[in-house]
Amino acid sequence: MLKNGFLVTPTDGSPEIAAEAQKRLGIPVSVLQFQDIAAESAYDGVWASACLLHVPRSALPDIINHIHRALKPGGKFFASFKAGAAEGRDKFGRYFNYPSPDWLREAYQDHRWQDIAITSLMGSGYDNEPTEWLHAVATKPK
Repeated sequence: MLKNGFLVTPTDGSPEIAAEAQKRLGIPVSVLQFQDIAAESAYDGVWASACLLHVPRSALPDIINHIHRALKPGGKFFASFKAGAAEGRDKFGRYFNYPSPDWLREAYQDHRWQDIAITSLMGSGYDNEPTEWLHAVATKPK
């Protein structure tokens, strides 16, 4: 994104990862938990690649609301999730919300999006196991 001229505001919920990202990017990286997003109409887009998949299902609709509020009218929101039928832990003990496309669409529906597209793609994760990924793109109305 930086190489393509985008003005970015990188964040991470972990101080250690934020510090490492700051070293690699050469720009400030703030420590920010999803539930602490307070910005209003501040961003043209939010890119949440493979991070909201660790948010408990019960908390995800509220997080989506925080992101919706932080976007400018017409803003885009991308998030990716490991698909599944129920929340649980992987073989490393890490929590995942493992949504189905229908469950994920319902989590987004509470927040006046102009458009929501959820697509599926096979890939892998940290465990190198075949993984179905869900990619959600939503647009805030203008």
